[in-house]
Amino acid sequence: MNREPHAGRKRTRRAFSLVEMLIALAISAALLAATLVALQTSFRAYQVTTDQASTHAVGRLVMHRMTAMIRSGQDFRPLPPDIRDRFVSSDFIEFYHPDTGNLITVNWNSLTGQLLYSIDNGIPVVLLEGVVTRTEEDGTPILPFYLEWEPGRRVYRITIDLMVIPDDTISTSVDDYIVQDQDTEKSIFKPIRLVGSAMPRSAMF
Repeated sequence: MNREPHAGRKRTRRAFSLVEMLIALAISAALLAATLVALQTSFRAYQVTTDQASTHAVGRLVMHRMTAMIRSGQDFRPLPPDIRDRFVSSDFIEFYHPDTGNLITVNWNSLTGQLLYSIDNGIPVVLLEGVVTRTEEDGTPILPFYLEWEPGRRVYRITIDLMVIPDDTISTSVDDYIVQDQDTEKSIFKPIRLVGSAMPRSAMF
């Protein structure tokens, strides 16, 4: 008498149905997808922070080096095409070191995006990579070096204006945000602008 109800209860047990399994798999897939999206967002945020910090640090170091060289330099080039002109925009600057007499050249290669440094026209050394072209509203390129001349042949001030793509692999071997380009499927980093200005000591006294 006691065994029959127990046997009946055993016969009523059953496994999950196919519909229930599909629902469970769908919920699990949705949760997994949400987790992966969160991890990807965290990784991108970390990458942006790292790239931005690295580029700012290296950019400040390079800017400090260039302004220090400009302060001690003499006989700057390029000269104005007309002696009456006071402003010159250029993709390079040249000057002489007062102690050694060496010719120092700093130029920007627009094809490779490299800022190069050389002594006496020797083998150039990379100061900074990832320097991109800036343009005016009408599409005119903005050159990175801007020289202000006093009447005559003495430079008064030199301004360096660079736009750099953030990259944590930039070195002195001398993002703000990541935007996904749907056409090329590549990550585009918002450039960082670096601006510095210096007066040669000869113009201060």
